Amino acid sequence: VCWSPELTLFCAVAITGTGNRVMTSPDGINWTLQTSALNNDWYSVSWSPELTLFCAVSHTGSLNRVMTSPDGINWTWRTTPNNNNYADVCWSPELTLFCAVAITGSVDRVMTSPDGINWTAQSAALETNWYSVVWSPELSIFCALSLTGAGSQIMVSPDGSDWLTKDTPLFLSYVSICWSPDLELFCAVAYSGVNTRVMTSLNYI
Repeated sequence: VCWSPELTLFCAVAITGTGNRVMTSPDGINWTLQTSALNNDWYSVSWSPELTLFCAVSHTGSLNRVMTSPDGINWTWRTTPNNNNYADVCWSPELTLFCAVAITGSVDRVMTSPDGINWTAQSAALETNWYSVVWSPELSIFCALSLTGAGSQIMVSPDGSDWLTKDTPLFLSYVSICWSPDLELFCAVAYSGVNTRVMTSLNYI
């Protein structure tokens, strides 16, 4: 789920359903089903204020694992460079760039787009299960998180195309990462581990 300040609208996507894998809400209380472009397994959605565009990515589909919408209601599927299982997408206002990461593929587990329509495959730092990605405006960096990878479950990039791995303190099944501009802090969470399922970083190093 994501929020559009410009539309004052929440937008959520789903991996199940028939023709109705999107829902929107102006207040988080009252929700309306919307028709998705395809019955793909939609895993993540992001909003671009600069493009006034929602962009969603999918685990399934045949070279059509992206859909976009200007309003959360009318959706159009977009051609993707491969059939990787995309798990997350984010937007960089500074680069005017969408960046999506995948849990499958060869080295091409990242794709980027300046408009949500034309997508380019990029080489990930490792062939591992990249599950979450976020942009830090303050650090001018994308930071992606992996479910797997002994000691190297983070990769970072200043442009979405050149990626470097970073060591993680523990080998856990990390599933989500976010950035706080106020604290200038990354925070990631995992679904494995004993009392150690959160990690933080001030500078991604």
